[in-house]
This record gives sequence, C-alpha cells and structure tokens, in this order.
Amino acid sequence: MDDIRIVLGSLRYKTSTDTDLSIPTPLVQNSKNIQEFDRSIDVNLTQVFDDERQKSTTFRPTCKFQLLYNNSYTGNTNYVPLENNLYYINETQSLLDQCNSSAADVKWQGFLQYHEFDFIRSDYNVSGYTQPPNNHINFVSRSASTYNWNFFMSYPYKNIDKSLSYYDPTQNLYVNWNAIDGIPFRVNSDNVTMNGNGMIQFICPVKHGLSVGEFVNIKIPSNNLNQTYQVFGLGSGMTGTEEYIFNIYNVGYPTTTFPNKNSGTFKRVINNENPNDTTSKYYIIQHKIITDVNDAVLVNAGFEKNIFGIKKKFESPVYTPNNVKRVSIKENSQSYTLSFNKDIDVSSLRDNQKRPISDLFVTTIWKGYFGLTFGLQSPGIGYVGLKEGYDFNLSLTNFGKPINWWEVGNSNSTFIGDNNQPYPLGTYQTLPSSGLGPNNGQITFTYMESLKEGDVLDGGFYEWNDYEQKERLISDINHKFTFNPFVFNISDTDDNANQMGYYYKPHSKMKIRGFSDYIETGSINNMVGVPDYSYFSTTYNSFIWRDLYTYGFKDNSGNGVDYPFLNGKHYPYENFIFRIIPEGTNYIESNLNNYATLYGAAQPIKDDCE
Repeated sequence: MDDIRIVLGSLRYKTSTDTDLSIPTPLVQNSKNIQEFDRSIDVNLTQVFDDERQKSTTFRPTCKFQLLYNNSYTGNTNYVPLENNLYYINETQSLLDQCNSSAADVKWQGFLQYHEFDFIRSDYNVSGYTQPPNNHINFVSRSASTYNWNFFMSYPYKNIDKSLSYYDPTQNLYVNWNAIDGIPFRVNSDNVTMNGNGMIQFICPVKHGLSVGEFVNIKIPSNNLNQTYQVFGLGSGMTGTEEYIFNIYNVGYPTTTFPNKNSGTFKRVINNENPNDTTSKYYIIQHKIITDVNDAVLVNAGFEKNIFGIKKKFESPVYTPNNVKRVSIKENSQSYTLSFNKDIDVSSLRDNQKRPISDLFVTTIWKGYFGLTFGLQSPGIGYVGLKEGYDFNLSLTNFGKPINWWEVGNSNSTFIGDNNQPYPLGTYQTLPSSGLGPNNGQITFTYMESLKEGDVLDGGFYEWNDYEQKERLISDINHKFTFNPFVFNISDTDDNANQMGYYYKPHSKMKIRGFSDYIETGSINNMVGVPDYSYFSTTYNSFIWRDLYTYGFKDNSGNGVDYPFLNGKHYPYENFIFRIIPEGTNYIESNLNNYATLYGAAQPIKDDCE
C-alpha cells in the first residue's frame, strides 16, 4: 500500500468533483525479499499507458466531411467538351435553334454537373471530355481527389492587421476600418429610448461580445472622439438584436459627440479601472500549412449519404448537342473520410498567442484544375484566382449584386501568402478551345497551384482579452470562386469584374487539447508551476494563465479531449459539414435577415393605436 496515493478530485483540477473511493485490502503477500541480480519489477500497465499518452506530441488526424452543395447557377457555353456534358435546361429551344442555324452558333444552356465540384471526381471515362477524342484533359485516376480540392493541416500561426470593409444597406455605402481598431458600428442617436431612458445606440455588423456593465472604448474618426463609456443595455427591443446592438446612457450629449449615422470602432473593456489588462485586442489570424497535398488521403465514406439525396435525370440523345444519351447529375449526397499519411509532431509549435498548440485545422482549398473558374485578369496583376472575405462581406447590395469587396481589382480580398503576394495560378490551353477565347484565340484555363508545407494564409477575425485569457471568433473567413466567362457564362449581363459565385469556409477546427475553464494566478515571488505562456499583469504584479488539461480529462462542461491513443500517437477525429454556398445565401447565419432586423427593413408598421 505504500505506493498508493489518493488525491481528491478538487485538488487535481478546480473543476473536478470529489468522489468516494475504496481500496480493497487482500490478505495476500505483495512483497518479497529482493534477490541479488534480480531486476524484475511489477508494472502498472494503466500508468504506463497514461505516461506515454501525456508525453506524446504526435498526431494522426482523421475527419469525415459531409458535402452540402446547392447547384444554383445556369449558364451557356460553346466549348464543345463542356457543352456535351451539361445538365441541360431549355433543351427543346436549343434543339430548334440548332436546326435553324449552325450548331457552332448555338450555346446550349444548363447547370455544371455535380462532379465539377465534388471532392472526388468520378467522370474518368467520359468520351470527349476526360477521354479521347477531342477531350478537355487526359484524366489521371490517382488525381481524382485533387483535381477540384486540396486538403491540408494547418495551425494558428500569428496575428496580423488587415484592412476590412462592410456594406451598410441603410445608406448604400461602405465602411472601412482596420482589424486592430476593433469592431465597427453605426451610430443611431435619433430619439432612442430604453425603459424611458435616453440612449445612444450602436449597430454592429458582427456580434459585439459585450455584457451589460462592461465598458467600450469608442473611436469616431469624423470628430476625433476617443472615450470610454459603460454599456447600459443591449438590443433595440426586437428579438435577436441583443448580440448586434449595444446602448450607452445618454446624459445629454451634444449631437456633435455622437453624430447620427456616423461610423466608428470600439474595443471591449472589462474593467475601466484596469484598461491595460482588460482591453481586448483584435486581429486576423494567419494559419501555417504543415502538410503537403500528397499527405492527404481522401476516400468515400462507406454506407453513408447526407439527407438531401441525389438529383439526376436521363438526357435523351435527341435533346443533346452530340446526340449521345447519358445520365446527368445535378447534386449528390456523398460523404467522405479524410486522413493523413504523415505524423504531425506539435512539440515545437506555438499558436498565435505563443501557447502550446490546442487546435489544428483541416484547411480545404479550391483548386479547380479543370479551369471552369477564374480566368479573369486585373491590370498589373494578371489572372486573379481565389478571393477571400468574411461573413459580413456575404450580403448583396441593394441592387442584388456582390459588394465591391469582391471586385477582381480589390487587392484586399485577394488570396495572398505571408509575403502579401497572390498565390500563383497555373494555366493551360486546349485544341478544342481554338477561336473561343479573347480576340478569337484559345481559351486560357486557370487553376490554383497547390499550396506547400510552410505556406501561410489568412483565417478569421478574432478578439483576445489578456485578463480572461480567452479568444473569441468574431467573423469567419470565406473563400470565393467565380466562373471563367469564356468557358461557362452564367449571364450575358453579368459584370465580369464582380461576378456572382460560390463561397466556402476553408478552415475546419479540430481540438487536440483543452484549456481549463478557470484562470490561474501566480506570484512573482514564487515561479514554481507558472507556465512560459502566462501573461504578466503589471497592475496586479502577478501571472495569469489557463491550465492545459491532460489528455483524457474532461471537466463538467465537456471541455477537454479524450481521443484514442495507440502506438505512441494520438488519433483525433471530427465530423464536419462542408458547405458550398451560392452568392446571396449564408447558411451559417442569415446575413440578409440580420441586416433586415438591424437596419430597420423588418421593423413592424405602427398605426395610431400602437
């Protein structure tokens, strides 16, 4: 019994519970005299397993993707390999037009088929498209999972500033600010009241993260205001506005202090008497890639489909431009399993707050090797590939068009690396495209070159507070791709400089370690047990940090991880839903409804009786 130590749960972690334990005492001999040269020892296998588990820093992540894609855009093309493989609409009219004119002059209309966006392409044997004669490319089966999408592992690497912009539909104008300045707002000082008290209202395009009684440091550039005020209330009285609107008490401020409809930024302050420690910081996270494209192994998930089913139809040979019968697929319901054939050692990695890594990210990048997307050029830049923006950039203008953030020439939304240079695009040309490109030349098909280990790319817009030692996602990043109008034109009147397209979220978080839900403090006079990632408060003259939970431990709120551990490696697993979002629709959070609520479009009409 000498080697048994009983520790109360509450003495192990602050959030652990005390439990009754009993140790049976068998009436057997459990010790013996040590014989000379006898080196045998009793081993506690449970303890050995846990020791190995806690020391290991090697991971083999695995995840499952459910791909949700709403095929929304119809277009036309006279590029023969693609024209012969659309999901057709208006077939009868196209057939009549072909009878009355040259077949080369008729552009058949339809949707791109599902395999143009699928994680694993299955159209490896389509004559005239992926197989000779006159095919678009020579399909290589082992590249089926990398033609459309590439998959990587990344981690939050560092924090940066970035110029951001959002569209205010109430004034039909754009508000620009820098990420480090905080969260933007629009002032409403026009007779706002709450419970009979006069208020100054601040309307934000993102969740403000404030609580009543906290403080905000407000900056308004138009009058050089830079003051701190206490939050008096949240919301406008309408359901759902509490997270987007905050109010301060109007003590009789002159109208020049908070000019109505003016814009500014704020930073959250927990304690106005200690602004150095309790004022939040705002930034864009950058992710660093830690695998190569060939390290990812993507396969179909066995016996699993999503709930939306498959949409397909039979194309009669009479109603196809090449008189070939086939089955066209518009949407499908396949799920996929992704793993990596590389050990990921995180022992030398630190996150954007200089802490041990607690999260890895599965990073998904649209490659588009078949060249049906991109294809447009910006003066001085050349071909433009992926664009990037945030949830507050997804709404349309009052005229139903993409906001200016997504314009081809806007460098702030260009998909760039650590050197602020756009990631390169690959190009190629095909013989069937002769005469169909610019100036009656060949079409240039463009695609994203695969990223490499060590590449850096932008992530979400975040808030961090040193006093809380907690990070909050304010707005997630989105990538957008548009169509190559020389290959697939979705509208004869569409503005090619700012096309409609599809969005997706590139980073899917996988937790590999849990930080405690309580805050530890340590004296400067006793550094024992103080981790190197702790924050030193000059106000309190002490260190502040959150403990890292051990592998296998979860507190009462479910915080922590308990993944399988085998052969010296951790095997974390997550389920992800991957959405390809058509322009104007945000499945994550309805920005359109959000703007309607916040900016008054959904305000109920009040008659004289109300």
